[in-house]
Amino acid sequence: MSGCAQERVSEVTLEQLTGAPADFDGERVRTRGTVQGLDDPEHYWIETTPRNRLAVRPGSAVAGQVGDSVVAVGRFTWRPDEGRRLEVESVLAAEEP
Repeated sequence: MSGCAQERVSEVTLEQLTGAPADFDGERVRTRGTVQGLDDPEHYWIETTPRNRLAVRPGSAVAGQVGDSVVAVGRFTWRPDEGRRLEVESVLAAEEP
């Protein structure tokens, strides 16, 4: 666990993650967006616009926050055949600017 505590967390926007996902693949990131979700099949994501979306796993981390602005920290992954995903470590309500 001590290595994880010392690992850098990059502060990035969803626009950066969607614009150059390969640059952040495998990194721990902190980003913000509004939680959205669908019931069938159940899945959740954060977005700033429909173009700037990031899937959130596990969905239970944000299931109760649909419509809310959040700051999420986790491991970002990108695969051309699977898209962009954040394996969530923490989610906090975002303070409005």
